[in-house]
Amino acid sequence: MVLFKGMGEIKHEETRKMIKAGIIITILFILFCATLLILAKIYLPENIISGIDLSGFLDYGYIGLFVITFFGGTLFPAGSPAVVAAAGVIGMNKTTVALVAAAGYTVGTMVNYAFAYWLGINYVQKKIGKEVYKEIVGWWNKWGTVLLITFALIPVLPFSYLALLCGLFRYNIAYFILINFGSNLLNSYLFVYLGSSAANWIGLF
Repeated sequence: MVLFKGMGEIKHEETRKMIKAGIIITILFILFCATLLILAKIYLPENIISGIDLSGFLDYGYIGLFVITFFGGTLFPAGSPAVVAAAGVIGMNKTTVALVAAAGYTVGTMVNYAFAYWLGINYVQKKIGKEVYKEIVGWWNKWGTVLLITFALIPVLPFSYLALLCGLFRYNIAYFILINFGSNLLNSYLFVYLGSSAANWIGLF
């Protein structure tokens, strides 16, 4: 099942702007990271991180990672995917990073779920806008859980918005947590793996 067949499927201009902005920001971020990696490969000395004592930072690094991904899971973007990748760059354990980041994201989106559950439709519409709300509700009525999984797996899509709808509509909490954590774990491991691979390619260790 194809959820989107182009922008023609999107009825409201605000939703179209939201998705376009997410795509543009993602492309610019990828280009920025690629440029940064190439410059680092050219100019940074090899094994630069191996000579730095990171033990003190790592003692608190996982706590900081949880906090940042927690806010990234709410409606307050915190650049959390970049932070997860950076954790891989400095050599933090990939499995632990993925688990901590997935937990942070999941708890963050649970806050949205809880607020929408208790505060109702006026709160949700105020947060995401009435037009975007109508659009996403229409998608939800057509695709339900498939939409939830799609938003969860594709970082460019605003999963935090869908978390609000799940809370508002009393979506099964066990399924929500399972889909949420599973997708976050997969995405987090991908980002930390990319960060670690980039560090190895540059020769930071």
